[in-house]
Amino acid sequence: MKPIITLTTDLGYGDYYLSLIKAKIYSQDVDCQVIDISHEIDKFNLAEAAFVLKSVMSNFPKGTIHIVGVAAGAVDEGRHLVFSYLNQFIITADNGFFSLIADHHPDIVVELKINLDTNDVNFPTRDLYAPAAALLARGVTPEVIGKQIQDYQKRAMLQPVIGDGFIKGSITYVDNYGNAISNINRELFKKVGKGRRFLIGFIQKGYDIDVISSRYSDASEGDRLAMFNSAGMLEVAINHGNASHLLGLEKSETIIITFDD
Repeated sequence: MKPIITLTTDLGYGDYYLSLIKAKIYSQDVDCQVIDISHEIDKFNLAEAAFVLKSVMSNFPKGTIHIVGVAAGAVDEGRHLVFSYLNQFIITADNGFFSLIADHHPDIVVELKINLDTNDVNFPTRDLYAPAAALLARGVTPEVIGKQIQDYQKRAMLQPVIGDGFIKGSITYVDNYGNAISNINRELFKKVGKGRRFLIGFIQKGYDIDVISSRYSDASEGDRLAMFNSAGMLEVAINHGNASHLLGLEKSETIIITFDD
């Protein structure tokens, strides 16, 4: 099986930058697969990038290399790191991204130390991350391409506020269908809810939801529903509609689950 290199960036598809990254990878004489995870991350939004990559990372095979080109800065503006984590690799700037995605400590962290074949320092995703990924794909270990370190920047992901009878969370991601995904996971819902009846409420009053569906078609076309998605996060949707627009569930909006006494 060919090694896999994935790309998660905020570059979009309208410019040529993404093509430059892929061209750089393929010019490194490596036989690999390049898979796009997303290039529609909100500009510089590390939390969104972490949510997206974390949602799919466990589905990739051992040895997959993930390039994260979000808020990378310039080559000489900070450190650029390789994390060995859960038998995969993450290449990213030292900007706190890894702490947003990780549930465990990394196996190893190295600061990238490879010679660039360009004087351009403004595009590390192409000029530093792509060659590093190609080396890892050829079986080079992180210690060969970097200096092992112990410290790296950390950020805290916004967590839900909980009480005995409620969970107050927020919308962290809105997909292209307008489905609004929260930071409330299934385990927290069960832990706080303890099997009690509940209401899921949000900015648009009068549209509370009191049942968890298992699929979109559980609701009639045009009706709202709540379900735990494939990543285990609570999602509010409208069957064949746009929940984000119709229910006011934009990113960072509050979602509250109240449980009966």
